[in-house]
Amino acid sequence: MNQRIEKIRQLLNELEAEPQVSGDRGFSAFELPQIIQEIVDDLQPLLTPYDAAFYWFLFRHSIAQEGSPFVRVSTRSLQRAVVRSSYSQAEENTISLGKVQETLRALENIGAIRKEGEPNRHGTQYRVLIPDEISACRTFRAERAASEPPLMFPETRSKEHAMRDLRTRVFERDEYKCRSCGKQLTRFTASLDDAKPVADGGDDGEGNLLTVCVDCSSHKRR
Repeated sequence: MNQRIEKIRQLLNELEAEPQVSGDRGFSAFELPQIIQEIVDDLQPLLTPYDAAFYWFLFRHSIAQEGSPFVRVSTRSLQRAVVRSSYSQAEENTISLGKVQETLRALENIGAIRKEGEPNRHGTQYRVLIPDEISACRTFRAERAASEPPLMFPETRSKEHAMRDLRTRVFERDEYKCRSCGKQLTRFTASLDDAKPVADGGDDGEGNLLTVCVDCSSHKRR
């Protein structure tokens, strides 16, 4: 009985040690197609085949599976799991421990994943980031957009399209960071606010709009 109580206490301590990010939220199934498209367009071209295989594995077991950007893995489990998931079903196929560590470092360096807290016996917890949160992806996206030729027959832009484009321009300008608290955001967690309220003479133009997080926006309206 004492051993079972101690085991429960240990599990509770591990749960309490999990980092909690203020204002963070899960991704919905409706957002996944756009996120996957942006990963293919803006992140995958920046990765080696090994980097891409590891990123997709971590994405599969975090955002895609749970709707949460957090996943806990160990380097030894990744030796076998990534190969079986991406390349082969042969159990004897593994990646060297050194290659696993090298690939995780490469993904951290580009900003595609980030360590969250200290490792425990179950492995290290990582936060899987999406292109809006990765500086290299935002730069690559802007360079690609600037180099793409204009459409020969531009599509008719609805009011909804125009508003979406406006939001994207403001988010890109502010690098997807809250102008109040500096938190890194994505297009799914960012909101817009007026630098100068309309009641005080402000307008709804791009120059009067700021990127803010939900917490700062709610606090301002109280």
